[in-house]
Amino acid sequence: MSSPSSRPSRPPPAEKGIIIKQGKGLTRVGLVYPNTYRTGMSNLGFQRVYHLINQEPDIACERIFLPAPGQKHAAVISCETGQPLQRFDIILFSISFENDYIHLVDILRQAGIPPRSSDRHHLHPLVAAGGVACFLNPEPIAPFMDFFLLGEAECLINEFFGLFHRYSHRTDLLAFLETDLPGAYVPNRHPPFSEKKIPVRFLENLDHIQTHTCVLTSHTAFKDKFLVEILKGCPHGCRFCTAGFIYRPPRIYPKENVLNAMDKAAGNTRKIGLVSSAILDHPDIADICQYGTDHGFSLSFSSLRADKLDGTMIDLLSRSRVKTATIAPEAGSERMRRVINKKMTRTDIFQAVEKLVAKDILNLRLYFMIGLPFETDTDVQAIVDLTREIKERFLTVSRKQKRMGTITLSINAFIPKPATPFQWACLADDATLKHRMGILRQGLKQTPNVIVNLPSVKTAKISALLSLGDRNTADVIETACDHGWAYALRRHADHCRQIIHTETSVPDLSEDSAAGSLPAGPPLPWHFLDSGLFEPFLAKEWHRAEQETQSASCPMIRCDQCRVCRT
Repeated sequence: MSSPSSRPSRPPPAEKGIIIKQGKGLTRVGLVYPNTYRTGMSNLGFQRVYHLINQEPDIACERIFLPAPGQKHAAVISCETGQPLQRFDIILFSISFENDYIHLVDILRQAGIPPRSSDRHHLHPLVAAGGVACFLNPEPIAPFMDFFLLGEAECLINEFFGLFHRYSHRTDLLAFLETDLPGAYVPNRHPPFSEKKIPVRFLENLDHIQTHTCVLTSHTAFKDKFLVEILKGCPHGCRFCTAGFIYRPPRIYPKENVLNAMDKAAGNTRKIGLVSSAILDHPDIADICQYGTDHGFSLSFSSLRADKLDGTMIDLLSRSRVKTATIAPEAGSERMRRVINKKMTRTDIFQAVEKLVAKDILNLRLYFMIGLPFETDTDVQAIVDLTREIKERFLTVSRKQKRMGTITLSINAFIPKPATPFQWACLADDATLKHRMGILRQGLKQTPNVIVNLPSVKTAKISALLSLGDRNTADVIETACDHGWAYALRRHADHCRQIIHTETSVPDLSEDSAAGSLPAGPPLPWHFLDSGLFEPFLAKEWHRAEQETQSASCPMIRCDQCRVCRT
């Protein structure tokens, strides 16, 4: 076990909204975002958990981050008081992205805490995790955790700390936690592929909730921008995307909640970022934007759907001095957009581009994926053709403006995700990904003002492994901590190949299948999680993708009135 360095990590920059609690008898929680300060403080979910825990009067929650590059051997201490990680009562990891799994092992080791739960004892802090990556598939890091809190923090925080204070010994807490708290998961009490279901907890509605920046700092990816979430989930049901399934039905923050949250930015910053997977599906988005511009705020948006960009919205974007718009066609051909259920046509895309450029929004970022299920080389060539057509329309309108912007293509490798219809897919093999990147590189290499950012095959393999992995994947993570990912992928090649490149058998939903049941088959590592999604619904969506058939968007009504996708 390594010992922590005596040299502390650099203290955080000046912040507005920091919470510091002092006094005897406080339970001390180290809330860890397993990445750098800049990345962690850009995460709205992390900030929300920090605020919620500190609302508990007898809890002092302090933030801890991965030491920045160049501080690899620095002591892992809190931002608020400089408390070393190992002196907290509870260490709670907030994990949004699977690629941060390796960092949690690094952080524990740097603090002198054994990464494996089985190697810790009563003198060590309790180590737990939550966040969306965990309630999709916690198994790759299950051996490192004493327990998980699965679901939205508002459902779990208050109840958990009530139990923490009730049980005086950690063994008692871990013995009764799952029984007393739905959404708690204690891996040591479950063998791999356990049949016992663990519920994932979600708020029924957002009527009394605001989710916004709590600690404002210029040292984030958003630079003093006050973030406000306006909608959870996405109604469109793109078959590769967790947001369209795990959060069904999407829930809308009432307009007044959003406006009240925006008011909190006044006096601190004039920059507001509206956050959601489906910004333009908020029924009051025009009023929200109008309110922001009327009050002198500069607005920005996490992403925009081309088919939702009407003249009113583009006018508001222009008035907010937005210079770059993001559109995500995801696939180049109409066929592939039917496969992935991306309900966006070429006409939608071209009209959006022309309207944006006409309003002096001259820079476009386009998101595409390669390696999707049922994809062919022709579909990848269609990305090239679509980009060239966008460029022509872009040029035609730009000439009238006598100004020229840039089109940036962000190309990502498709990574199968749990709780989606494509959870049974596998990562495309190395040769296929490299070949299809070659089609894009060759097809667009002589196109001026078009920047193409291609994915890394190695990074895609790591992402797929951590997304789809089982408990044995923890061995790969620890090896990667010691020797790097290249060595770890070679050292555990058989395991990695089985996880990454093996397509799981998709259930056959014949008429003989009983309603609500699935034919027996090899279980997926996360099959014990119950987020309420009807498993045959996901299988049906896979078969509809195979048939190149689109499905209707979620109607965003109560599930007991619809009953299409949930039990």
